[in-house]
Amino acid sequence: MGLFDVVKDQFLDVIEYVDESNKLVVIKFQRKSGNNELKQGSKVIVREGQSAVFLKGGQLADILSPGTYTLNTGNLPVLSTLEGFPYLFTSPVVADLYFVSTRQFIDNKWATKTPIMKRDNDFNIVRIRSFGKFAFRITDVSKFMREIFGTMGMTKTYDIVGYLSSMVTEAFSVAIGETAMSALDLAVEYRSLASVIQEKLNERTGSLGIQFSNIIIESISLPDEVEKMIDEQSGIGMAQKDMHTFTQYQTARAIRDASKQEGGLAGLGAGIALGNQVMNTVQGTLPDSSQNKSGKADMLRELKALLDEGILTQEEFEAEKKQILKN
Repeated sequence: MGLFDVVKDQFLDVIEYVDESNKLVVIKFQRKSGNNELKQGSKVIVREGQSAVFLKGGQLADILSPGTYTLNTGNLPVLSTLEGFPYLFTSPVVADLYFVSTRQFIDNKWATKTPIMKRDNDFNIVRIRSFGKFAFRITDVSKFMREIFGTMGMTKTYDIVGYLSSMVTEAFSVAIGETAMSALDLAVEYRSLASVIQEKLNERTGSLGIQFSNIIIESISLPDEVEKMIDEQSGIGMAQKDMHTFTQYQTARAIRDASKQEGGLAGLGAGIALGNQVMNTVQGTLPDSSQNKSGKADMLRELKALLDEGILTQEEFEAEKKQILKN
């Protein structure tokens, strides 16, 4: 530290902190020189959405709410008692000064790190993953400094937000375990489930001086194999309601996919015939002769259109025609 820094530190300070990032929960007042003594008579400016906290030997002393203060024994009664200022109360204040943000912190992310096991009426037991966002604010600076900052030793915003994120995940796991809703029904109950999670969190964090708000569930997902099974069941349900339309849809998809590959249409006729056979099986009835003739005529027209467009060769057309008439 140079001579200029030594001299500069003897002048009265105007102490304030402006968080341009709007992301810091707690910040400690630090001089570049490393001499953090607070001169009596210096001014402390506490902005809206902040509190100034004095710690003496790790012990919480005084808290200043928004406003402008001149440091003296009248403004710092607890610290004055702890310090026992000599020299007619003109000596510097040897204490740590922190600025604590009391505004609302939004857009914080949470997510389940591992799948959550849930008993389910539809799937018996299913694994669930989820993620979302949450907001929080410090409502009691004294409790926060004692519990989070003091007891747990969390001084960095990253650590504090990470800790709160894990609390949201835990509350989500408990809420999922307690609800009787099936996994399929949860998709339409995001808002009510989020309200339950928020209530559980605030019951727990009241003693920490923190309040959660705006819990958001963005997604609840199932394992890939379960989602694939759901898609298959949806297709079966559609087929049971209107098998003819479903078969036409599947046939059109098969033609589109097969036309992209060389020789891919070779088994198309057999595929169409098989589709009609599946349709009859699902519906539980066999078509009468008039329906059968009408169905064959429609398929032959479709094949003729493919031949005319050059998608099928004459040999492929004859083979598919023979197969359809045979079935």
